[in-house]
Amino acid sequence: MNRKIKIVLLAAAALLLTLFLLRGAIIRLVVDSKIKSVNKELSLDIKYKKLSVSGLAGVRIDSLTITPAGKEELMRASKIVVRLNAFKLLFLRPDITKLDISDTRISFIKRDSTSNFEFLYKTRSGATDTASPEEQTDAAVSYSRLAERLYSLFLDILPSSASISNFEILYINGDYSLSIKMPESSIKRDTYSATIITDENGFRETLKAGGKLDDSQRSISTQIHSEDGSKFSVPFLEFRWGARVQFDTLSFKVAASDTDEGVAFSGEGVADGLTIFHSNLSPEDVTLDKGHISYRINTGGNYFELDSSSVVTVNKLNFSPYIRAEKTKKWHFTASVTKDRFPAGELFDSFPKGLFGNIEGIKTEGFLSYRFYADIDMNNIDSLKIHSLLKPDKFRITSPGRTDFRRLNSEFEYTAYERGVPVRSFSVGPSNPNFRTLDRISPYLKMCVLQSEDGGFFYHNGFLPESIREALVTDIKERRFVRGGSTISMQLVKNVFLSRHKTLARKFEEMLIVWLVETNRLSSKDRMFEVYLNIIEWGPGIYGIREASRFYFDKEPADLNINESIYLASIIPSPKRALRSFTPDFKLKPELEGYYRLLAERLRVKEVISTEQELAVRADVSLSPAAKKAVEAYFLAKADSLPSEDTEEISEED
Repeated sequence: MNRKIKIVLLAAAALLLTLFLLRGAIIRLVVDSKIKSVNKELSLDIKYKKLSVSGLAGVRIDSLTITPAGKEELMRASKIVVRLNAFKLLFLRPDITKLDISDTRISFIKRDSTSNFEFLYKTRSGATDTASPEEQTDAAVSYSRLAERLYSLFLDILPSSASISNFEILYINGDYSLSIKMPESSIKRDTYSATIITDENGFRETLKAGGKLDDSQRSISTQIHSEDGSKFSVPFLEFRWGARVQFDTLSFKVAASDTDEGVAFSGEGVADGLTIFHSNLSPEDVTLDKGHISYRINTGGNYFELDSSSVVTVNKLNFSPYIRAEKTKKWHFTASVTKDRFPAGELFDSFPKGLFGNIEGIKTEGFLSYRFYADIDMNNIDSLKIHSLLKPDKFRITSPGRTDFRRLNSEFEYTAYERGVPVRSFSVGPSNPNFRTLDRISPYLKMCVLQSEDGGFFYHNGFLPESIREALVTDIKERRFVRGGSTISMQLVKNVFLSRHKTLARKFEEMLIVWLVETNRLSSKDRMFEVYLNIIEWGPGIYGIREASRFYFDKEPADLNINESIYLASIIPSPKRALRSFTPDFKLKPELEGYYRLLAERLRVKEVISTEQELAVRADVSLSPAAKKAVEAYFLAKADSLPSEDTEEISEED
């Protein structure tokens, strides 16, 4: 028995020795076979001049090139030296302990409709997914396990020792070119440093980056800043997405730890002098002097979660958000923020510059409390819940910012816009002969507008949470902005104080201004309604109720009857479509009968009209000569124009 064991051990030793001695030939054989397969599958030409091995798990490749068939060279490397952890390699876990790369260029080149990196979008041959959605759900990947594997792989790939010299990534797309060079970078004893030079269409900047890698603590930290201390512009973003991002310093730390349900990632991130521009965010540069986040992200089998112990600091303001994304058949999102009594100045002094232009410079005193909760289940959109409450405590405005919202109370100049372009300006007040006070406007018209646009205007504080919730449900279902859930207060603020740039910042600013005006009673409800009726558009180029009543019916607003008032209320949501309500013989279209019946019923319930008057209501009005002429012109233009032109003409304005 002992002899047999010795023979087995000797044979094993001989095999291992043979494998060790022939490891170079074996590795070259495996690599060449893999290269041949990849070349065939992805139409590439991968070549190298020499492949050699050193030690148990060291590989050196000289003069490596990768060229897609018929395209320009993708990669060229003079020398790549990789040394792996031999023990971990036995368990098929790559762990790079040393990496040396020199004279390397990776070129992504796109000319016209072809590029040398198209193969990256190809799927592997024969790899099709035939599982049904239900089967895919049942076999859902564990997000915790995936996050753990990716993070561990990232740490393993980053070596404890590395030297990279003359490394460049080049991107060319038509007239655009971007070069990112690292003339020298290194990792020594888990501490790394690098110089990064970017050249974007001739604009050259230099970055310094450094940090630490700690395998034992499973942590990574880094800091990035411009070499000369000026702001650094992140390249490519403007070319690809129309966004500009600049910063003075960026730094972050991340560490992983095991939990009962999976893995958690914790750390912090800091951004100093961050400037962002994107037309969908704000028409101006948005500048954040200092931003900081201390975070903990939990992962489980089917969820990611930003723990409520996380703290976000924006200038002077700090808060602790909670966000959870859980996957069943579809995603289920929940989010909440709670911040109890805090000085109001912390909020208003902390808004990034350029985000809310009208509020910049505002000074306040007193305290605020804030509660936010949202629950969006994509499996059942109708169950959506959202709650947002900013509660004042001895709050008041001590000094207005860039805009004094009290100007609503006196005569002011109003400018109407179309597609972001100012088209007309006029005074809102007694000096304007078209201005009409509430007592000179028909009670039928006033009630019709209220019942059509915002029945609770005189009773709510500027917002109708249920309307906002219903609008969000509709928008999510349609996957586009269909409804806005706006109250008259919100429409008024949007028209009087805000630009016509449709941005996320504008929507938040609109809500903040409404809150300020309503909470501080900066204007009475009567005055707000009066201004609203005198500035809104009632048809193409028709602004204010007096112009509308004169144009359509050749009447004063005080003399409008029930049928005329209902018609005018019907066109407020889409004033550019006003003339579409008529047939060529100047009759209202039959589909408006339902709307007339609904508004008549509401007027009767509000005791504005009697039951007899309600029964007499019809979708029938007598147009003025001017309005008839406009209807004739509309149908003539419609007959002569292409369908696309007609659609453009009647498209709804924001």
